[in-house]
Amino acid sequence: MNAFLRATFCFLLPVFLLTACAKDEYSGADVNFDVEKSILQDSLIQEYISDHNLTMEHDFNGLYFKIEEPGDSDHPDLNSIPTLNYTRSNLNDSLLDASFGDTDFDGRALKDHILGWQIGLQKIGKGGKIFMIIPSRLAFGSIAVGNIIPANTVLVCDVELVDFK
Repeated sequence: MNAFLRATFCFLLPVFLLTACAKDEYSGADVNFDVEKSILQDSLIQEYISDHNLTMEHDFNGLYFKIEEPGDSDHPDLNSIPTLNYTRSNLNDSLLDASFGDTDFDGRALKDHILGWQIGLQKIGKGGKIFMIIPSRLAFGSIAVGNIIPANTVLVCDVELVDFK
């Protein structure tokens, strides 16, 4: 029994220390998200993918994406200021908003955008295009964005990374 406790302690201590000291690259993640809501949204996303005959990759963070154009080899980081051309819809294919041309969101850094974009846009380079399905916990979560995006909305985004500084 004593050897078992020692082995368990030796295993758990490094795991605890590594997770306690880990830096969250995507700060602002909703650590209190509703697990049931997350499972339901994932099911709805998979149904959307199947109904639209899509082939998507699934990031370990929960982002579904397809790189349509990889762009050049230089990728933005969280401190980059991206210039984008985008559309955002919901799972009912209703257009929520769009850039209708290039925008840099008044010089907003990538780290100040939703987590889904932070994750997805780092996967492409200048001139790249990515299609993303973003669960609400990586988007606006339980917060509505005016009358445009309801709370707990899964976002379906087409984004072109025109440029970044």
